[in-house]
Amino acid sequence: MDAVAYIRVSTNKEEQELSLENQREFFEKYVGNRNDTLIRIYSDKGKSATKMKNRKDLQRLLSAARRGEFQRLYVKDISRLFRNTLDFITVSRELANLGVQLHLVNMGEGKDIDMFTLNLMAMIAENESQKISERTKFGKQFSKERGIVPNFVFGYDRTDKYTLVPNPEESRWVQKIFDLYTEEEWGMAKIAKFLYESHVKTKKLKDGQPNYNWSQISVGRILTNPIYIGTVINGKESMKDIFTRRNRQKNPKEEWYVSERPEFRIISDEQFEKAQQIKEKNAKQYCQREKRSNKHLFSNLIKCNSCGFSYRRYQKQYSPNRPPKVWWTCSKRSSYGSGRCDSEYIRIDEDWLKSALNTLFKSLLDDRESFFTLVETRCNSIIKEYIRNTSGIMLEEVENRLDELKQERERLKTLAVKALITMDEAEHDMIPINEEIEKLSFRLNETNKTREITQKIKASIQAFLNTFSAFDFSGNITNEELKKVVKEIRVVSKNEIYVYFNIAEDIEGLNFPINISDVVEIDTDSNNRAQRCT
Repeated sequence: MDAVAYIRVSTNKEEQELSLENQREFFEKYVGNRNDTLIRIYSDKGKSATKMKNRKDLQRLLSAARRGEFQRLYVKDISRLFRNTLDFITVSRELANLGVQLHLVNMGEGKDIDMFTLNLMAMIAENESQKISERTKFGKQFSKERGIVPNFVFGYDRTDKYTLVPNPEESRWVQKIFDLYTEEEWGMAKIAKFLYESHVKTKKLKDGQPNYNWSQISVGRILTNPIYIGTVINGKESMKDIFTRRNRQKNPKEEWYVSERPEFRIISDEQFEKAQQIKEKNAKQYCQREKRSNKHLFSNLIKCNSCGFSYRRYQKQYSPNRPPKVWWTCSKRSSYGSGRCDSEYIRIDEDWLKSALNTLFKSLLDDRESFFTLVETRCNSIIKEYIRNTSGIMLEEVENRLDELKQERERLKTLAVKALITMDEAEHDMIPINEEIEKLSFRLNETNKTREITQKIKASIQAFLNTFSAFDFSGNITNEELKKVVKEIRVVSKNEIYVYFNIAEDIEGLNFPINISDVVEIDTDSNNRAQRCT
């Protein structure tokens, strides 16, 4: 049987690198001893299990599973995959639907286990991760009050948690960035391009190698960081949900922790303040213009699969007697050169893309019964897996049984307090009661989650089908209207342009892609420009 393994470490520290290599060696031997064929080991380094979208190799693993490239997945334990129950349930059930067996090594000699056991283990892993996160949050709060400094700040070398030493070479570039912005009136994108062309290294490595990929965002962070005038600020933001790391919120200034460290100063107060005024002025001017995110039909919709950047719109008038040519290409490659994006040069003609999408939509609507069946089948498959382990459960009976068990537990405590039975006797009698309470609580919790998720999936599906049925792409539609139906258009290559429909924002597996080339023919010239739709 063809198999793959997945390994992960949460930091980039040297000892974690050694752990990653040890895991590789282990699986090469372990899988071979089980007479499976190990075709690949997927690994993510420096990635937390609470964030699924940032783990690129996990995403590649899931894509390979959907293509049917393997039949068994080996992992050391459940925490290597997820510490989030919803993500785990969604993905593990998709793997099961694809015929992929999940094999956990830490269960004795390793075992292909049932979904109920997996769900139970996922909830335990989530609970443990929440406890760790709470302890981590407390530690970070203490460090903020003492004036902890960031791990990486361009212009400095960090000697310990609370001390930075100015780096002579980087400090000169910090001064140069402020001079270009405040005196030469350069924009942040132009400064980023200048730093890249000047071969200035960023503070962080990329795949263990020096990184020269500056961006407008990284330059903006330098220009607004008060550490360069000797002020360390902690506690500007906090997370409502420390486990999922979502819902980050800004804290009011009175809750910030401000430490004055004059030895950190590189920039004068006057120049720093001038930079803030210029940035604020530019921001106001930008707000007066139409937002880029929805200015054009495909704004913020076309994504480069290689670097993740959006495609940018370009327009050129070749002849006064003809309409201008409009095309889209990767904004990162266009702005910073081919060395910044690994994809091939692809130039998508806007009229061709409109025509291609119109053909795609028309073909789906002409055979809407098959398309809607496909969407509903995917929906029902996910719902079916969610309810598989909770079918037959009567919520009222479970809740009543929990109340009975808790009352019995309290009765035993009372008897022990009154010395009618010994404490050892009470604890002994409570063992089976606590075990049953824990099992029923898990089942009840899963059932409630299942009910919420099922309702959410059904509502998302119905809303999408209603919107799609009434959608007319051939008309004069706006970017906002198109985004109601299309989540993104992902460009992998000139022959692979995938449309992801906006079915459900956060339910893994529902926003499945359709390749435009499966419906229309993609013709390109020697420069990889999409020419026409036939």
